[in-house]
Amino acid sequence: MAYLLGRMSPPRLAVLAVGLALALVLTCSGRHDEGAREKAFTARGTEQRSPPALDPGRPLEALRASGDDAAARAGSFAWEAQVVWNVAKPGVTPVRAMERHRIRQLATGEFEVSTDLDPGAGPGSETGKQIVFAKGTTYARGRWAPFRERPTDRGRDARRIRDESFRIAADLADLYGEALSAQPGGETTFLGRRARRYVLSLSGAAPREAPTPTGLANGGYDPDTKRRVDFLQGRVPIALEGELLLDAESDFPLSVIMKGAFSEKADPQLRAEVELAAQVKALGARVPGVAPPRDALADERKPKGVARALEAAGLRKTTGGEEREEDDDEGDPATP
Repeated sequence: MAYLLGRMSPPRLAVLAVGLALALVLTCSGRHDEGAREKAFTARGTEQRSPPALDPGRPLEALRASGDDAAARAGSFAWEAQVVWNVAKPGVTPVRAMERHRIRQLATGEFEVSTDLDPGAGPGSETGKQIVFAKGTTYARGRWAPFRERPTDRGRDARRIRDESFRIAADLADLYGEALSAQPGGETTFLGRRARRYVLSLSGAAPREAPTPTGLANGGYDPDTKRRVDFLQGRVPIALEGELLLDAESDFPLSVIMKGAFSEKADPQLRAEVELAAQVKALGARVPGVAPPRDALADERKPKGVARALEAAGLRKTTGGEEREEDDDEGDPATP
């Protein structure tokens, strides 16, 4: 990480800047430990059972709720979040990267989630994805692609992707670790609901060091992984302000605002600034329904790629002068 800004091309640096909020945290500081994420909320899938009560002394645990847990507590909801990273170092062009997340979650278990990422590399570099889980079927598409059915998913990966978005504030909180303080700040109202307010700031404690991955190959880390590990191992929180609003009746996180910055032990001149704003936009009957996308394409397990282009040009493989179709990996005839 000490040479992050000096030796990385702008597109690579932009991706890493966003990774401080998403890829770094998801990969290295908690996605492998889902058990810890379920300490406060344990309901999974679409079962409508009440999650355990939140510990009043640990309000940040509310940020770890899954979409299903949140719907079990507060009913249907529409939610949006935006995270902006600015990474700078003297003598190097600063990089700004942004990600946006949107979720519509129904109390019935159906949901839609979309994610857009602008790595700051200019026009054409934006990416994104959209997932719909409706009537027991998952539908997915990339930002520039049509929807396709994913019948074998049965909502499993769809829920994982949804919760990676919904827990984005928890990921940033994990990046601060024990350096993040949440103190009661009275009551307020949000979307007409009574809410408990918590003031977020630096506690003065050092964040817990990220565990070192085990089972590395003889060559050690690849360069990209080393940059991530160096940051996680040596991150230094230097600024934080914000607030958390929890629904007074259900402990549902209604709003989270965080504005902060990090440096790095081995490179004090590095400054990574982050701004996060996540809020519920609608609740209950005001949340639009979720339906299967129109004109979704059928699942295509093994696109024929080059083989399809060759067939279109009349260059099909033959056996004994006769055309034949190849089988896919599962032994089923490939379809044109």
